[in-house]
Amino acid sequence: MIFNYKSAALLFLILVLLPFITEAQENGNSFSLKQAQEYALKNNYSILNASRDIDIAKKKVWETTAIGLPQVMAEAKIQNFIDIPTSLAPASAFNPNAPADELAELQFGLNYNNSATISASQLIFDGSYIVGLQAAKTYKELSINTQKKTEQEVEDLVAQAYYTVLVAAENQKVLQENYESVESLLEGTKKTYKEGLIEEQTVDQLQLNLINLKNAVDQAKRQAEIAQNLLKFQMGLDISQPIELTDDLLLLIETGEESSAVLTQKFEFTSHIDYQLIQTNERLMKLNYRKEKYSFAPSLSAFFSHQQSNMSNDFDAFSGGKYYPTTLWGLSLKIPILTSGMRLAKMGQAKIEYEKAITTSKQVEQSLTLKAQTAQSTYNSAYDTYYNQQQSLALAKSIYDKMVKKFKEGTITSLELTQSQVQMLSTEGMYIKSILDLLNAKSALKKALGNN
Repeated sequence: MIFNYKSAALLFLILVLLPFITEAQENGNSFSLKQAQEYALKNNYSILNASRDIDIAKKKVWETTAIGLPQVMAEAKIQNFIDIPTSLAPASAFNPNAPADELAELQFGLNYNNSATISASQLIFDGSYIVGLQAAKTYKELSINTQKKTEQEVEDLVAQAYYTVLVAAENQKVLQENYESVESLLEGTKKTYKEGLIEEQTVDQLQLNLINLKNAVDQAKRQAEIAQNLLKFQMGLDISQPIELTDDLLLLIETGEESSAVLTQKFEFTSHIDYQLIQTNERLMKLNYRKEKYSFAPSLSAFFSHQQSNMSNDFDAFSGGKYYPTTLWGLSLKIPILTSGMRLAKMGQAKIEYEKAITTSKQVEQSLTLKAQTAQSTYNSAYDTYYNQQQSLALAKSIYDKMVKKFKEGTITSLELTQSQVQMLSTEGMYIKSILDLLNAKSALKKALGNN
């Protein structure tokens, strides 16, 4: 057997890279919150369309720019007059002796009339065009800002969906642990019942608790699946694809200095994307008002045309027929004089729209400030609630553990144990909800501050 060095090298390369390839495949759908948001910025459906809107805006700028560039057109005609047009004239013009009411039928023209024309025009001055070009560029800026806002909203939606998945998983985990705990307790209670030390009602009560917990676990599992599908949809990931979240729920709360610095910074409404959008819209309304003003101004353009015409009774356009040239250039000045108040009405509307835009800008400024203050207050309240629920959960678990111990000792009834368990489950539910409320409040605060 002849040793093949290329095969050996390929085998070595596969053995070296195989662990990395396998790991990449295994982690292909594993996401931290940041990775999920980055994936969404590339694949979310709204963001993809927002990018296309920017491309449309760029084309719109060029479309408007092209209006002021030279326009050249070529035209060719081949005409075959089956019936040459007839003109009528008084016959006395050709024959003095003809009756006064007699008409002569005259045909002017030849059977074939062929022509080739090339023409060019150039806009020299038009105020509306200048303003329109500025408006097209501002529209492009509006599309870019709209994409930024869409990205912020998608990041926020992905964060909320991510939190919901983690909370749903945590809820499922807690219920499963309680189910297993009650299941274990039930097995021990059944043995005690067989020994005749407790009543059958005690076993039945625990059995009922176990069934209720099983239903709760199943429902929590379905809720977790729904939450995962929502997250995948927000990310732009195929819903049929599996997904794994790598961030820890409690670590996302970020109560450290870095989080505090971000969430307590001074709010500047001028840097908020919503304010930038409304300012861009205000500039568009102002440009539209200026455009309507320029509709009263004259416009000037230049034109040039060259034509070659061929006329004959026989078709000889391509066989040596004679062509007659016509060449001209000129200037065209258009001056609006009277439109019965239509231009004034349009200008008045544009002015009012501009004034509305100014008022809206002020409204958005105040609204953003109010939202930032409200979001900060909501976050503080959510954090206080989360901290209090932590303490409540610790107490509820301590009480339940003591009640389980007493139940095993036979000093309390199964009903009392059930009440303690319901209290603990309720407290755990409120604790998990407080985590979700805190994370969503943090996300809302970042959005209100413009930090997404």
